[in-house]
Amino acid sequence: MPAIDLDRLGREVEHLESLFGAPAELTRSALDVLDFYAERARRPSAALVEEKQGRSLAVPAPVLRAMGMGLQKQAAEHPESGWPAADALWDADLRETRILACWTVSGFGDTRVAEWVERRAAGLDDPPVMTAVVDRAFLSWRRLSGRVYVDQIGRWLASSRSVLHALGLRALEAGLEMPELEDMHRAFEALAGLPRPVRGDARSALADLLKTLAVRSPAETTRFLLEEIEADYPGIERLARSLLPSLPPPQRERLTAALSSRGVGKRSS
Repeated sequence: MPAIDLDRLGREVEHLESLFGAPAELTRSALDVLDFYAERARRPSAALVEEKQGRSLAVPAPVLRAMGMGLQKQAAEHPESGWPAADALWDADLRETRILACWTVSGFGDTRVAEWVERRAAGLDDPPVMTAVVDRAFLSWRRLSGRVYVDQIGRWLASSRSVLHALGLRALEAGLEMPELEDMHRAFEALAGLPRPVRGDARSALADLLKTLAVRSPAETTRFLLEEIEADYPGIERLARSLLPSLPPPQRERLTAALSSRGVGKRSS
């Protein structure tokens, strides 16, 4: 791909910023910019990339970042225009425009961000969009309202909707550095409310979270897994085995012994 012309990109971002108060025009202009850089990033004859979870133009990350930073700045300066702009970008139904929507709301530090994302939960089956939600859209809210953030995660994990389980698990992993989760107790407390068995995208989100927790808090992670094994939740043995390499030797031995015992018990029954 040819080098990105930073001067041109800067002018395009400035033009987007000038349209911030007009959501429809802003979205049309953003799509034009995305399409231009998508054409430079792929073969001329290539069509829109239809991936498993969402439609994507395969726009280079530096372009999205420059556009997102411009939109974030405008939202901070004109918060009354931020929500309509984010709505219009999300509704354009491309991975890139949804990531830009997340940049747009990233400066808002209250629960309206959580409510905005929850109303759009059906679009969170696309992993890059989910990443943009938890790493970008939630950033200011997580920093400014940590206790409220953790409480909201608990509500998502206790929900009857699997897509909200995945959201809550990803949000929990993204927030593990927060002061409110320093001792890890609240993280495992939130996990206790997660309905079993874990299904869909929430299953891989849980595996990723537990892998991180195994490094940060191996004793509590092992205790959690032992309780899950004892309860005989579907899929827990496979998940526990996948986490063995992430645990220190003492916890690994405890978990291995429990798994072996379960195997013997099943063969003898």
